[in-house]
Amino acid sequence: MLNRRNWVVLSATILLIVSLAACAAQGVALPERELTVDVDTALAAQGKLGNLMMGSAEWTESEFSSLLSVLLDQNSGENNPVTGVHVWFEPDNQIYVRVALKDGVIPTGNTLDLAGTVDVVDNQVQVDIAQAGAGNMSVSGAFLAPISAQINAALADPSMGVAADVTTDEGMIMVEVGGM
Repeated sequence: MLNRRNWVVLSATILLIVSLAACAAQGVALPERELTVDVDTALAAQGKLGNLMMGSAEWTESEFSSLLSVLLDQNSGENNPVTGVHVWFEPDNQIYVRVALKDGVIPTGNTLDLAGTVDVVDNQVQVDIAQAGAGNMSVSGAFLAPISAQINAALADPSMGVAADVTTDEGMIMVEVGGM
């Protein structure tokens, strides 16, 4: 009986080590460009939202990051663990996101990093998160499908209009809409 228990423990340990090996990869590699996140830049970005009514709007990384950070701050309570968001754009609709957290929210540090793509599917903006990390730990693949699905469900809100195209280049994103 003791021998069987040892095999079960050994098998469980090996399974755990193999499972964690996927998580022990390097953290998400983010672009090294500096971003300015402040209220004035957020207001400039908010002013560009009106351009969507005319068909398209373009934001820089700093504008997009500032808008998200300020909106999160204004629309969340004191228990919100997020202190800011930085978003970088690369060609071919590549996006990189760093979510800054309050100290002590997660044991591996105070940031969450995401990498993926943004596109339009069935006239809705959708994201596909390919990699996520905290500190030097990261996960990828099927583990992230539920996260992408939750984000895409929020983006599918009909009040957001009908997206026609999303294009990114180094340092910018452009969204075109078909109608509200």
